[in-house]
Amino acid sequence: MESQIPFLELVLIVKRNFKVIFTVFMIVVVITLGITLSMPEWYRAQTTILPPSDEVDMFNFSSLMNDLPLKALGLGSGSGELDLIIAMLKSRSVMEVASKEYNLQQRYKTKNLEETVKELRKHVAIRADEEGTLTFFVEAKSSWFPIFLPNNRENARLLARDMTNYFIQEVDKINKNLKTDRARNVRIFVEKRYLRNSDDLSEAEDSLKKFQIDHGAIAIPEQMTATLSAAAELKAQIVAKEVEIGVVRNIYGVSHLEYLKNEIELIELSKMYKDIYEGDPFSKNKDSQDNLFLPLKDMPYLGLQYARLLREVLIQEKIMEFLLPQYEQAKIQETKDTPTLQVLDPAVKPERKHRPKRAIIVAFYSLFSMIFSITYYYSKPTLKQYLQILKSS
Repeated sequence: MESQIPFLELVLIVKRNFKVIFTVFMIVVVITLGITLSMPEWYRAQTTILPPSDEVDMFNFSSLMNDLPLKALGLGSGSGELDLIIAMLKSRSVMEVASKEYNLQQRYKTKNLEETVKELRKHVAIRADEEGTLTFFVEAKSSWFPIFLPNNRENARLLARDMTNYFIQEVDKINKNLKTDRARNVRIFVEKRYLRNSDDLSEAEDSLKKFQIDHGAIAIPEQMTATLSAAAELKAQIVAKEVEIGVVRNIYGVSHLEYLKNEIELIELSKMYKDIYEGDPFSKNKDSQDNLFLPLKDMPYLGLQYARLLREVLIQEKIMEFLLPQYEQAKIQETKDTPTLQVLDPAVKPERKHRPKRAIIVAFYSLFSMIFSITYYYSKPTLKQYLQILKSS
């Protein structure tokens, strides 16, 4: 029952002073409504953009990096392109260009361009969406007493829309220039590397050609196989002839015609084997031997040297296969003049104001006035007693 006494007292206070409380309430409502109706109206326009994807990477370096375990080291590609767009939207250069384009210093009534940029930053906002898109907002305000100036309201709507789209155009222009500069720098680097590789490839091919001419090494693997086969065949014939000579010597003696014949044949076979082993340039079979057989004793050196020279040629060819398309692509990227940002939802003229929230303001101050009035009449007796005590003391 005691807890109901304050509520009943409040009801009685409101009943006794209803006219005054209601009058104060209506006065506050009218004044607040009048003030809010005279305040400038802010209109917000927005646009949604899709940053460039990694697939436009001119050298496919991002796909190569993704194949490496670098993300654990913090070196992998992430939302770098998204962060770059956000940084450009917030950059001073873009803010200054927009301020000059729309004469914001006069609209904001600021002293200089620096203050204008600070004020403009308060009226732009960026939101990174979960889908990987960016939503960009720009606010513009009308003058005071907008209800009497409909054209001024319309100008604020159009300004919010135009500034939003202008920001995106400027960022796209800056991003395009950055990509062009990067492509030019990369093209210069790749061009130098490509020209160097071209010289290295020519040098490697000339070294291989000189080696082949100097040593008669036209087809090293085939020539080595042919040389080994011929040397093995001659060695087998020499061994067989030595056995035959030994048999004839034991049977007929060293003066026998058959023995002398076999001895001459053994000498010729040995000379041929020596020519193959040493590669004698004065061999009677020079024309046929030098075009086909390689010196048997030099085969390890020739094989190793040929493998090294051929490997260098193949390496330079592989580098050329990689650099040539990248070089051509860099030249294309340098001269490409296509938009770098995809605008999903261009900014349109906002029809409804963003702020001030008149209904909320009026409701807040009206409720506050009512609470203040009730509190005043509730504490009025106590207040009188306190004042009397102060006078008596």
